[in-house]
Amino acid sequence: MVFPVYNPIIWGAFFPRLIQIPIKEPDFHAGGFPARYGGRMGAILNVINREGNTEEFEGHANISLISSKVLLEGPLPKYKGLKGSWMIAGRRTYFDQFFNALCGSECDEEGFKFPYFFYDYQIKVNVDLSQDHRLTYSRFYGDDILDFNFRPRTYEDYDIISDYYEESKESFGINWPWGNHTNSLTWRWLISPQLVARTFVANSRYRFHFDMDIKSEGNWSMGNETGSYMDHFTFDFYDVVDDKTLETELSWHGLKNHQLMGGLQVKQVDYDLGMEFEYENLDTIFYAKPLEMKDQTVETSIFLQDKWDITPKLAVQLGARVMDYSLHDDLYLDPRFGLKYLIQQDLSLKFSLGRYHQFLTIANPEDETMRIIDFWLGIPADRAAPWADHAILGVEYLSADNWLLRAETYYKHFENLITLNQGQQVTEDDDQVTTTPFNEFYDTRAYAYGLEILFKKTAGRSRGWIGYTYAKTMKHIQKHGWYFPLYDRTHTLNIVGDIIISIKNNVHFSTAVQASSGQPFTPPIGRYDHWQADHDPYMPAWYWDEELLVGRKNSERLPFYFRLDVGLKQKKSIFGIPYERYLQLVNVTNHVNPLTYQYQAKENRLTGETLGLERAAVPMFPFFLTAGYRIEL
Repeated sequence: MVFPVYNPIIWGAFFPRLIQIPIKEPDFHAGGFPARYGGRMGAILNVINREGNTEEFEGHANISLISSKVLLEGPLPKYKGLKGSWMIAGRRTYFDQFFNALCGSECDEEGFKFPYFFYDYQIKVNVDLSQDHRLTYSRFYGDDILDFNFRPRTYEDYDIISDYYEESKESFGINWPWGNHTNSLTWRWLISPQLVARTFVANSRYRFHFDMDIKSEGNWSMGNETGSYMDHFTFDFYDVVDDKTLETELSWHGLKNHQLMGGLQVKQVDYDLGMEFEYENLDTIFYAKPLEMKDQTVETSIFLQDKWDITPKLAVQLGARVMDYSLHDDLYLDPRFGLKYLIQQDLSLKFSLGRYHQFLTIANPEDETMRIIDFWLGIPADRAAPWADHAILGVEYLSADNWLLRAETYYKHFENLITLNQGQQVTEDDDQVTTTPFNEFYDTRAYAYGLEILFKKTAGRSRGWIGYTYAKTMKHIQKHGWYFPLYDRTHTLNIVGDIIISIKNNVHFSTAVQASSGQPFTPPIGRYDHWQADHDPYMPAWYWDEELLVGRKNSERLPFYFRLDVGLKQKKSIFGIPYERYLQLVNVTNHVNPLTYQYQAKENRLTGETLGLERAAVPMFPFFLTAGYRIEL
């Protein structure tokens, strides 16, 4: 039972979307997940939060140079035999507060404040109504806020020769919030020692709303003539996804060597994606809504799975999920199979196979360099349901002194995917201006395969893990044929370590290394100039515009990505309160990792001759330092 978080990305991707302090256990399935999970065909991350301290009040805090986090938890007051626990965690960045304090009166005069911050918080409350009944309420709220609002500026201009005087006022603002709000209530009922029922109701709302407002107005006079003007332009772009879920799950352990589970889920999702703009002057109002896509889908599914311990060494998990999608007439069947075999006590073999359907997609431009938001759509009625087949084979070794070695190889095949036609939204041809529909898609196929190796040490003076992945992902559309998508990385290496360098002083040294193949990109192979009109109704003009000729899609890659972070932390206490102080250095080598390239024509400044193209890298995070304190109460 999980509620979806539709936008797992925070601006810049530097912070995780979920606060890490209250997380009890992240349950990640890269593929081959069992039948109880539906509606996804790639991977599942089920984040399980802590239950809250049932015995005493407890608190944790983390204060750094860029953000603060706090967690408070404790038992509920006992009332008429009821007992339970509560937990609340929150986080906020304060780039904006630091900047505004440093800028001071100068920014106040200009009417400018640092435009961005994000916040989120999580709440969990458990109430034990009796020995057999428990209610759990969970909430997650998180928003990114980008807010540019400049104080209106007034200008005066006078030309003594023509006796022309003008007074004008201009204003500009952008308000752009995006994020998730989720609420859920779970009722757990112990029907018998062998039978447990869980009923779950949840609402998850994702939204972004980009609102831009530009206004210019004024008065003028020249001699005996006077006049006034006003231009006001507003632009709104929004997407709202409202997900309501009702689910019941039954777990039965009454049959020897079997763990049976079954359930029913009904999910209603409302989509509202739109774009509108309005232009107004003193005698005209023009309003347009070029994009309005509203839809409602209902997914109904049932599942049944059985984990069967055939022998002490061999266990299999069989399952199936049957789904109905309101915009389609068909029923969809997803069979699932999993196997685990103990070769010896500390060495096991795993295999899983399954089919997975998904009834929603994103309509983001495929080549966007940095994704901040997602445009979610239900699969249209005239499109087949996307599906994937997974096959995963792995081996795992766990030594007596807590060394873990895991190796997995996988293959995934995808059909009926859709990719947005991301041509120019407005084009001009034969003296006509045309727009590209936002809901125009290419039929897409894909496959992915790879090898993942993990080595992990969880005990001793030195701890950490090393992970290596070899992977290949290919997509196919009629326009480009087979190509690498932006997220394909052939080689990926992650190393995380923590070493106690002084047991007496409780000092730890930590390091993290990230290295991977570069992101694919489409290289330019030439350029050309052409005339372009600006379509200004008051002063139409023509100008030269430069266009790039590009090569085969995503046929080249950015340079190899590398980042090294190191840190020191020391655990101490003051007045009996434990705390931890830490220092972190991010991108120690100051390695330049290009996010993308920008291109321009290279010219001979003496002759004006065009010599070709030159490019400059747009870098990611440079070297920087951060420090802070973690406190436990």
